[in-house]
Amino acid sequence: MNITPLTVQHLLDAMTTQMRVIGALVLRETMTRYGEYKIGFLWAFIEPMLLVIVISAIFTGMGTQIPGGMPVATFMVTGFVPYTIFRDTMQQLQGAIQSNHSLMAFPQVTTFDVIVARALLELAVLMVVFAIMLLGAGALGYDIRVEDPLKVFAACGLLSITGLGMGFIFASLSPILPSSRQVVNQVLGRPLFLGSGLFYTAETLPTWLREWLLFNPLLHMIELVRSAYFVEFESQHGSWSYATFWAFAILAMGLLVHQALRRRAIVGL
Repeated sequence: MNITPLTVQHLLDAMTTQMRVIGALVLRETMTRYGEYKIGFLWAFIEPMLLVIVISAIFTGMGTQIPGGMPVATFMVTGFVPYTIFRDTMQQLQGAIQSNHSLMAFPQVTTFDVIVARALLELAVLMVVFAIMLLGAGALGYDIRVEDPLKVFAACGLLSITGLGMGFIFASLSPILPSSRQVVNQVLGRPLFLGSGLFYTAETLPTWLREWLLFNPLLHMIELVRSAYFVEFESQHGSWSYATFWAFAILAMGLLVHQALRRRAIVGL
């Protein structure tokens, strides 16, 4: 197949059009979710902030020591907020096709576009939440020095990619099998919340339990976030290769499921 300048130009034009569509969808999602109430954006802070405050108070009251001397507040922030990037991306994408069904009448808008737009908005919002919560911890006197900011962002990116892959799967299944939402919220939700290292590090677990939980790529990603954030902590168990493999494998699976079911997902609404 010969690639001519005309073919390249068509590809560039198509990519430009898709980027414009996704950008417009991000703005629409922003106005829909946060535009009605002026304090709507603040709701993104409430759950992680309350969890951090409550768990930090419990740990402090019990005299629980965080491994490596990590401050308890920033230890919790670097667990809860990165995990929320995965969880909220997965959950918010479930309804992406349904809530944008009317836009499917426009040939430029595809189910892929509405899912990616919602994922980009979720990542942007939660990264801002992450930064503001860390700055808030700094204002309260906690040390917020970041050892390797690029690796922190990369590990959060892997969590977002994993959530995107899961989101593609359940966004495609949800219009066909509405009960699939219960799988995400109940069957997957609590085990992943407890098994992803939000309250602990892998090193503190009994060996037999650690061997099982390390099959969970989210535990690796949380370990990598903390390892890149804290100067005093270096994870012996978080693996970049394992986390990256599973993030992109789940994304590939999500794209395959979406490609197979996208037409049925639209018809099933």
